[in-house]
Amino acid sequence: MKVRTEARRDAILEVASQVFLEMGFERASIAEIVKRIGGSKSTIYGYFPSKESLFLAVAHAAGERHLAASIAEMQSYNGQDLEAALRSFSVRLLEFLCSAEAIAAHRMVMGEAGNSDIGTMFYEAGPKRGLVAVAELFERAIAHGQLRREDPWLMSQYFASMVNAEYQHRWFLKEAPPLKKAQIRQTAERAVGLFLRAFAQ
Repeated sequence: MKVRTEARRDAILEVASQVFLEMGFERASIAEIVKRIGGSKSTIYGYFPSKESLFLAVAHAAGERHLAASIAEMQSYNGQDLEAALRSFSVRLLEFLCSAEAIAAHRMVMGEAGNSDIGTMFYEAGPKRGLVAVAELFERAIAHGQLRREDPWLMSQYFASMVNAEYQHRWFLKEAPPLKKAQIRQTAERAVGLFLRAFAQ
């Protein structure tokens, strides 16, 4: 009987992430992952029943690494300093979205989205989780009289678009120059300020 372990699962995810980013979803294969990590296809399938489920797990793990702590903070929000909470989340979101890992993943997904369900899978595993957490925070902020009574889900999408507006073009650059922490912080402050001027009560 084969024993599945978290360490082995994490190792598979790390190698799979590299393979997906280097080769794209369609060209990536379980065989290539096995070649790099060792073992057999049955070992991989013991953890993940398909290439699609493996990709979904890779996307989920990336979000957990970069945004889990921030999402947890938002989920615990109960009427405290709204501006500070949004700034904290915005900084972490921008740090992730501007990372080489995230840029490569978005390029890969956009390239494959017209040919398969990979775009939907990626959205459900990553961006949607963050949007839901933001929408739930906005719902509580509305209840505390801090935001106007608008649709929290739509507000979360407007907010995310504002946060990413200054740097979304980096996805289309061959080599995007690295950003300084001060740049990211200032961008987050501008986005949060703009959002609150539009929606604060």
